[in-house]
This record gives sequence, structure tokens and C-alpha cells, in this order.
Amino acid sequence: MAEYKNYEDLTAHIGEDGVLVVTLNRPDRLNAFNGPMRRSIRKLIDVVAADDAVKVLVWTGAGRGFCSGADLTADDRGPVPTAPHDPSFQWCVDLLELPKPTIAAINGDAVGGGLGFALLSDIRICSTAARLYPIWLKRAIHPDDLITWTLPRLAGLSRTLKWLYLSEPIPLDEAREAGVVTDLVEPEQLLPTAMALAKKLAAQPPMHLALTKQAVLNSYARDPRAAAVAEDWGLRKAFASEDFKEGMAAFKEKRAPVFKGK
Repeated sequence: MAEYKNYEDLTAHIGEDGVLVVTLNRPDRLNAFNGPMRRSIRKLIDVVAADDAVKVLVWTGAGRGFCSGADLTADDRGPVPTAPHDPSFQWCVDLLELPKPTIAAINGDAVGGGLGFALLSDIRICSTAARLYPIWLKRAIHPDDLITWTLPRLAGLSRTLKWLYLSEPIPLDEAREAGVVTDLVEPEQLLPTAMALAKKLAAQPPMHLALTKQAVLNSYARDPRAAAVAEDWGLRKAFASEDFKEGMAAFKEKRAPVFKGK
């Protein structure tokens, strides 16, 4: 198991159930991205991807905000580190494709890049005290953090363009109806709701969660025949796993399965 310490502007805690809770921790700036936080996020994505002890990743924010986007006043506004020839937002792709379930517990304002960041999670649980604010065009900034890919797939083309054009907070009831957020809860219920779901997901077979996520994401860009081929490949891989045998044995023995990710 990796140690989740010494991350600048992030705090991280992993429980015995394998749920890693990561808190963006610049509450005085509504958890806006600065250089140290961006570098911490990049490092954490890589560490979590390789750490079998982490079953589910939960993101949230300290204080009143989830993330208010880029901190344009920060002394260090350095971008997320990239490998040679990677696009600037490769980290967004890596987080989107992280082979583990991810949940954004949106406790407060998610503005600009903070909204884009939230949409990179598989599931978004939102507080009624939050604002979802696609502010880019109001500042004459191009939409980023992969929101031009995520938002149309969640909300549809016309609604996405309307929200981006207007650059106004998205009504939370519209966001839930569109699937931008999966749940809308009172502030005091946000983390309990997210953690209850995370613990359920952590009990599922890890490899099968990863294969399912991969298949669903890949199907966005495939025609149905290619998706069928991908599902067939994933199914064969899953059938060959020890967790599949355990799942079948647990069903026959009428007990809870104990999955090991093998």
C-alpha cells in the first residue's frame, strides 16, 4: 500500500475498506488550482492507478468550495506536469480512465476548471449548497479540463452549448435531470451518501470494475459492432479470473463473496 502523505494542498486518507478520500485543501481560495495542487493531483493519479489497496477514489473539497478552477492570483500557477509530447490536459484523460471507480462529492462551488474536474469522476453527488458554474466564456477563456468531451455526453449537444454560451450557474435540478450529477442531497448528507456508495463499490471485484469502466468509456467512440467485440474480450478475461470463480462459489453457497482482484 502506498502512503498518502506529503501532498501539497491535498489531504488523503485511505480506510480499511479501500476507499481513498482526497480533499482539495485550499479553503481560503475555494480550493482553486495552483501549481502545487496540480502537481499533487498528477502524482496522486499515478500512485492510485498502481496501488491495489485503493478500491474506490472519492474527491471532495475543504470548506465552502469544491474547486473554483484556476487560481489566477497564485504565485505558482504552473500546469500539471506532462510527459514529452502529451497534450496539456492528458491528466484529465488519465483521471477519466483511471481503472477504479471515482466519485466526486461536490460540497460547494465547482467553477470553470473545477466543474470540468468534477465531471471526470464516474459518479457525481452534489450538495444543494453547491454551484455548478461554467464560467469560461464570461472570462473570454476557452472551455478546458475536458469538459467539451464530458458534458455533451452527459447532457447532450444543445444543452451543453447553451450552458457554455451563457456562462451562468447551471440550475441544480436541471443538472440532475440531465445526468450531470447523479444525486442531489442536503449538505449534511453529502459525505455519508458518497461514502455509503463508495463502500458498496469497494466490495465489488476490482478487475471487473476496471473492465466494465474501460468497456463503457471505449463504447463512446465506437459503433455497436466494435463495442460488441470489446465486450466479448472483457467477458472472456473476466471468466478467466479467480474472482469469477469466487462469485459463482459464493452464489452456490449462499454467502457474501470475498473478491481479491485476481
